[in-house]
Amino acid sequence: MNIELQHTGNLTATVKIDLSPSDYEEKVMKVLKDYQRKASMPGFRPGKVPFGLTKKMYGQAVTADEINKLLSESLEGFIKEQQLDILGNAIPNTEKTPEIDWSVPGDLSFYFDLGLSPKFDLNLDRKAGVVYHKIEVSDEIAKKYLEDIRRRNGELSDVEVSEMGDLLKGDFAELDADGNVREGGITSSGTVNPELFKDENVQALFAGKKAGDVVKFEPMKASGNATDVAAMLGITKEHAEILESEFNFTVTTVNRMIPAEVNAELFEKVYPGVEIADEAAMIEQIKKDAAGSFTGESEKKFFNDAVKKVMEQASIELPDEFLKRWLVEVNHEKLSAEEVELHYNEYANSMRWQLIENRLIREHGIEVTEEEIKDVFRGYFRRPGSSEMDEDTLMRIDSIVDSFMKNKEDVRRINDQLFEQKLLGLLKEKLEPKEQVVSYEEFAKLAAEK
Repeated sequence: MNIELQHTGNLTATVKIDLSPSDYEEKVMKVLKDYQRKASMPGFRPGKVPFGLTKKMYGQAVTADEINKLLSESLEGFIKEQQLDILGNAIPNTEKTPEIDWSVPGDLSFYFDLGLSPKFDLNLDRKAGVVYHKIEVSDEIAKKYLEDIRRRNGELSDVEVSEMGDLLKGDFAELDADGNVREGGITSSGTVNPELFKDENVQALFAGKKAGDVVKFEPMKASGNATDVAAMLGITKEHAEILESEFNFTVTTVNRMIPAEVNAELFEKVYPGVEIADEAAMIEQIKKDAAGSFTGESEKKFFNDAVKKVMEQASIELPDEFLKRWLVEVNHEKLSAEEVELHYNEYANSMRWQLIENRLIREHGIEVTEEEIKDVFRGYFRRPGSSEMDEDTLMRIDSIVDSFMKNKEDVRRINDQLFEQKLLGLLKEKLEPKEQVVSYEEFAKLAAEK
């Protein structure tokens, strides 16, 4: 056997593997003799099938199989021995590899194309100029949150005439093409929340209504959501999806959500254990909580901005034509060459970031341990402010955690989350981003930019 590396470009190479019969014939004979011992054919006792007949029946398939195994092992060993840092996998070069007669293969030559990982500079420092946007919660937003809290903690009350935002209870009756109640059609009692309708004109139909008034509308056209319509009419989702009928809705009751009063009872209900004296203190607490909830959005934008900036500075060259071929090969029957070409920039950037990420892992020792994953699971059983748990309780929790660790999907999800947190921490540490305070509206505009 002879293996040779031939450089074909700045980031591409071809591996040529020459095989002679002495490299594979012994392996082929061993497999065929094993087949002979196990073969069972009419007219022959088990294990007594002539070797020539066994070879005639299975020789070519076994030869091809053993040569492919030998090629795979040899190629993998050569790549490791030569310490070749490759992208993707080797691709058989069918143009250079001669056609093979498997009945008498003789001396053989095989060619495999490689894409080589590029060398690049990676500078993580504050000169990159990445900004960390800290979202400031305005009094206006906090007051909107307070109004939402008041509504969610309010009480429904019957009113005579409906306004926008009210819920209307009533009876549904399906109509025929002439606008009459359809005989044997859908009839039910239910509740309408006009705010869920996508059409503002339909929403307006339900304003100013009182018990006994009738509203004619087409539920699926008004809502566009088969699940909501099914719940409203008491029918299946599948039925709702094909529903085109108009309905009469006869109002029986109008309910209005009366927001909760801003008082000590609401403070204690929303923030138990926190001393809140008045509405101003409630607003400040809401602003504090909202700022905390916005942290995730700020960090997501910083991470994306940091990735983009680091990739730009690294300026990584790729063996594009090889990667396009490789993407088609590994996504056989899922991606065409045309589709790969159309989305190649996305694939290439993903590959560039993978190269950077792998280097960061190596150079900074980023890893997630099993114990760290277990700690996340243990956190499910800890309550904020609770005292330390006794030893028996901890043992029971660890037993449950061990069962959680058997769920590979959950373990992988948590592993990815912890890894991303560590990578985010590294980027913050190295890039030293400048903090910029922005309003939520300003942040939303920034986040929407490409």
